[in-house]
Amino acid sequence: MITIILLLTFTGFYTCYATTKRQKVPINLKIETWCLKKSTQANAIGSILIFIACALSIYKFGWGSGIFTYLIFLMTVASLIILLQPLHLITYKTISLTLLLIFLMEFSFF
Repeated sequence: MITIILLLTFTGFYTCYATTKRQKVPINLKIETWCLKKSTQANAIGSILIFIACALSIYKFGWGSGIFTYLIFLMTVASLIILLQPLHLITYKTISLTLLLIFLMEFSFF
C-alpha cells in the first residue's frame, strides 16, 4: 500500500511539474510532451492523483497520522523530483528499480 501511495504521489507531482513553463523540462519519460501539450488536463490529472494518494494514506494510517505521513511522502518525492530532474536522473529504469526496491522492503519489513 505504501508503494502505491508513493507511486501515485510521484506520478501526480511529476505531471504537475512537467507542465511548468518557467524552466525547460527535459524529455526523458515521453510523458513530458503530453504534459506540455495538454497542461490543463495534466494539472487536473496530477491533482486528482495527489488527492487519491492522500486519501489512501488516510485510509491506511488514520486521519492525523495519515495526513502527516502523506505530507512527509509528498515533501520527499517533491524534493527528489526537483533535485534529480535537471540532472536527467529520472528515467524509466531508475523509477522501476526504486519502486521494486521499495516494494520488496515493504513486504519484507511489514
